[in-house]
Amino acid sequence: MIRRILLSAILGTGLATGLTLTPATANAQPGYFHHRRFEVVYLQHHHWHVYGVFHNRFDADRAAAHLQRHGHPVQIRVI
Repeated sequence: MIRRILLSAILGTGLATGLTLTPATANAQPGYFHHRRFEVVYLQHHHWHVYGVFHNRFDADRAAAHLQRHGHPVQIRVI
């Protein structure tokens, strides 16, 4: 009986403490999203050409690596 009471008290205290450690409000500002796009350009015949516009850096890096393997100087621009 006493074991059950002590166990309930310890669990109740642990749950209450765990809930108070979590943040009560979110830090994000609603309605504000910063969308960055990445433009991959390469040099061919003394002119820069746009290869593509990507929504994440990973895809832009992959496209740039592909162009570099084919011998083109490449830039990734944040737009």
